[in-house]
Amino acid sequence: MNKATSSCVRTISALCALCFASLPVSAGLVVGLPPDTGNGNVYPFGGAYSGDYQQVYTSSLFSGPMVITNLAFYNTQINPGPGTDMNSGTWTISLSTTAADWDTLSTTPSANIGSNNTEVFSGNLYQPWTFPDTLVIDLTTPFDYIPADGNLLMDVEVTGASLHGTNILFDTNGLNSGLLNGDTIMGRLYNLGATDFVDHGYGLVTGFNTVPEPASFALLGAGLVALGLLRRR
Repeated sequence: MNKATSSCVRTISALCALCFASLPVSAGLVVGLPPDTGNGNVYPFGGAYSGDYQQVYTSSLFSGPMVITNLAFYNTQINPGPGTDMNSGTWTISLSTTAADWDTLSTTPSANIGSNNTEVFSGNLYQPWTFPDTLVIDLTTPFDYIPADGNLLMDVEVTGASLHGTNILFDTNGLNSGLLNGDTIMGRLYNLGATDFVDHGYGLVTGFNTVPEPASFALLGAGLVALGLLRRR
């Protein structure tokens, strides 16, 4: 191997090492901390709620492109009591990129959904529950989210929900003397009867488990291939 090739190999090796250092295998982001003290909300996971539920997260919460692999919701503020189970039913969850934000979420659900709407989970979430458990929903279809393209919308369709035990109140952020408008990072839509309501500046504390966006892996792979070819020479 000549000096020029050796120098090139060292350069590519350094770049690959930098790529590995900057790409976590898995990372977690929790939106809405700290939670509202001593409060929580049952919609859409903690009670016999059936209908549509949407929650929007402003794009500035996310540092860059990512693939979302699971969602988490927390029950740390209100103890539902002993012997409580999650309610049963079917939860169909979709994610999309939307122009709607925490303060512009429409009362018309379809108006909030982005063109890349993707069903990421559908099934029963029933499970035994002990305070302070965390509801972790592993996505059957991971979602590729690019914050530069807009805000993140979670759409949840709940059917056939029935209560087992007592309501579970999941942690929230945005309680403002009962007005539910205390933050500038989330907003939500929920359905009661035939009417859709929107709370601007309020929503469930949400955890996102993510892996690097696929394009980052492709770039890293190209560098490794080039390194391998040079080493063979």
